[in-house]
This record gives sequence, structure tokens and C-alpha cells, in this order.
Amino acid sequence: MKLDITYPAVERRRLQRKKFLHIVRWPVLFAALICPVVNLVTGGAAWSIIVLMALYMLWTLVLSPDLVEYNRISQFIKTIVCTCILLTLIDVFLAPGWAIEVVPIVCFTGLAVAGILFFTDLERQKQNMLPMLLLILFAIAGSVIGLSLWHEESRWALAVMGVFAVCLLFACMVSLGSEFLRELKRRFHTK
Repeated sequence: MKLDITYPAVERRRLQRKKFLHIVRWPVLFAALICPVVNLVTGGAAWSIIVLMALYMLWTLVLSPDLVEYNRISQFIKTIVCTCILLTLIDVFLAPGWAIEVVPIVCFTGLAVAGILFFTDLERQKQNMLPMLLLILFAIAGSVIGLSLWHEESRWALAVMGVFAVCLLFACMVSLGSEFLRELKRRFHTK
């Protein structure tokens, strides 16, 4: 009796990548453990939080990206969200005062590029709508919260980000029509 192998043979490149990740994992874990200790011993600002976020970004975006949601929109939005979080942490722990203008600009740029990626290949990217929709909702919520709490003169970036996010949400609804609700139901089904 002849048996058929149902699983494909493992490529040599994947084996090398697995070995590389196994080797690189230990220095990254060592750096993640030693940075807070060094920061506590030396005192001062909490720079180790920023280093930990940068290590997380390095690991999840470069060394070991997602396997399931590995598409251009999801990976780009993940990069934008991680960058916004890193910029906010830098503002909070090291150099305060500039993130209220910079983070909305970065988020606006991310929305624009994600919208271009989404609308240039609408049929294939419909299934990748959820990460973009979450970024749109995050931008709208950030804009509303920022505009209601921040009473300085330089609120234009928050307003532009919020207006663009609402316009992008409206463009998604119009371009997809009834499929927009169908895609939402598929993403948020209860069974």
C-alpha cells in the first residue's frame, strides 16, 4: 500500500528562519528583562518602557510577523498603531508636549495610505476591512476625545484627522453598499 504525504515538505528557507528566530529570541528577551532593571538602578525617566515598545515592534513587525493577518493593510495598520503608541510613550515619559500634533498627523497619513491600499484593490481587500475600520474608529474617538479635552490653539491636526476618518468611513459605506453591513456581520457574528 502506498501512502500519500498530505503535508508539504518543509522548505529549507523556513527551517533557517526558524533557527534564526530561536537564536534571536534570547537576546531580545535578555534586553527586555535587563532594560527595566537598568532603568530602575540608574533612575531618571522611564526610558525602558520606550525600549520595550521598540523591542515589541521589532519582534512583531520585522522578526516574527503575523501568520493569519499577514496582508498589506493589516500589517501597515499594525505599524501605524504601534508607531502612534511609541510616539505617545516618548511624549509621556521623555519629551512632553509635541505628541498632540504629531500623532494625529501620523494617524492621518496611515488612514490615507490604508484607504489607498483598500480602494485600489477593493474586491480582494474587502475581507481586510476590519483592521481599517478599527483604525477609522480609533481616529474618530481620538479626535473627539482630543478636541474635547485639549483647549490649546493647535488643535487643527485632531480636527483634520477626525474629519478625514469620517469621510473615509462614509466612502467605505458608499463603495461597498449593502456588502458593508454584510462584512460587518461576518466579522462580528455571535455563532
